[in-house]
Amino acid sequence: MLPQQLVSFNMQSGWIPNPNRDSFRQFFEMVLNADRQTLAPSIQALRKLIESNDVLAYLANNAFQENENIVDAHQSTQEAPIPRIPNLETLLHGFNAILNMAPQFINNDLVGLPFSALVVGIDATLGGSTLFRLPMFNEKMKAILDDWAVFLKSPASASGFEVEGQQWLSPAAKKQYDFPIWKKDSQTLPYWKSWDSFFTRDFLDPAGARPIAGRDTNQVVICPNDGSLFCWQPQVKRRDVFWLKGMPYSLDDIFSSPVQAQNDLIKSYKLTEMFEGGYVFQTYLNPYNFHRWWVPVNGTVLFDPQVIPGCFFSKLVLPDYGGATTASTPYLAEVNARGLIVFEAKGYGNVCCIPLGMSEVSTVKFDSGMKKGATVKKGDEMGMFHYGGSSFVVIYQNLPDKQLIFMNDKGVQYPQQPPPPGSSAGASSYGTNIGSQIGQWYCKC
Repeated sequence: MLPQQLVSFNMQSGWIPNPNRDSFRQFFEMVLNADRQTLAPSIQALRKLIESNDVLAYLANNAFQENENIVDAHQSTQEAPIPRIPNLETLLHGFNAILNMAPQFINNDLVGLPFSALVVGIDATLGGSTLFRLPMFNEKMKAILDDWAVFLKSPASASGFEVEGQQWLSPAAKKQYDFPIWKKDSQTLPYWKSWDSFFTRDFLDPAGARPIAGRDTNQVVICPNDGSLFCWQPQVKRRDVFWLKGMPYSLDDIFSSPVQAQNDLIKSYKLTEMFEGGYVFQTYLNPYNFHRWWVPVNGTVLFDPQVIPGCFFSKLVLPDYGGATTASTPYLAEVNARGLIVFEAKGYGNVCCIPLGMSEVSTVKFDSGMKKGATVKKGDEMGMFHYGGSSFVVIYQNLPDKQLIFMNDKGVQYPQQPPPPGSSAGASSYGTNIGSQIGQWYCKC
């Protein structure tokens, strides 16, 4: 049996209700019983791909058959609500219904990852987990999620902000994301013109809300994003193997891309060699966090940032009922859609930032000022998630004369693997606000 901290449905990051919540079942019923409409072209394209490929069709059918076994098993244990997905048409029409749904609360429980919630009963199958790793599947899935992104930028997606006291304007929700500190599109309902506008909101007073630690020195290491610590790791290896009890990082896999031009760029800068033996610091975000990122160093941009395509629903730790893939975050750094940017930090080597997609939250956008050779300073806008990204990875180069100690501004060191979050908000005891100190460099002499 896996240790308790590695069981995925104990890793609650706040995006999906806890297992056994009635809201989970109500969500499935709402999606699966929705009136069936003509499938969106992107969803029709996914159906055509699967039905025209014998291997993909076999994997999909295996997933649907095994889904029945999982449903039967969990009906007796009541461990987690699992939707019955009997065939491809059911899955596709479920996707089709979600295309016009914004993240919403059901009985005050947030369903922030509706696509992920729908597939919890098939991603744990051998067929489903294999299907979700295939590039051709993920290419079609990206087109579907791009359609969803269009809806999330439309006025219709702001329905959760139309009634004071309900949905995203309920007292509980407002408390979670600290309603008063944010810029709004309007001072009257619905406050934000779309879901995406809310998700990418900025502070009314960035300097007051998130002051920059050690602004003038790279000796003080700051966090580039809001979030909570998942883990940190020293002496990261060039190549490693994922095991459930360790899940180490592997630079050869992190610094890779299915796009040949990106791979050529990575190799030309020798990123694997550059960061071998360095430090990794990984955080995860909950739905209420600030979803922009700031430059963590004073220095220059090494090359034009890249957005690397990857998987959306692939996980290492399965089953994942309600865990929103949080338990698999180190693995996701190697296979999921992600951004890649490297800064030359004055006097303190190179720092790599990887805004990381998790499930359908996988859209990253770098700021237009992040260009090769650009001079940057701590706190500059680096980019943002447009309903994308639930994790952030920072990799620090190993320096022969210096050692990096991960600790906050009070000198309290961060545990290497903190206890997993358990609250519905998905926050741990080791929050890492953007701009706050997460470490310091010390001389080895």
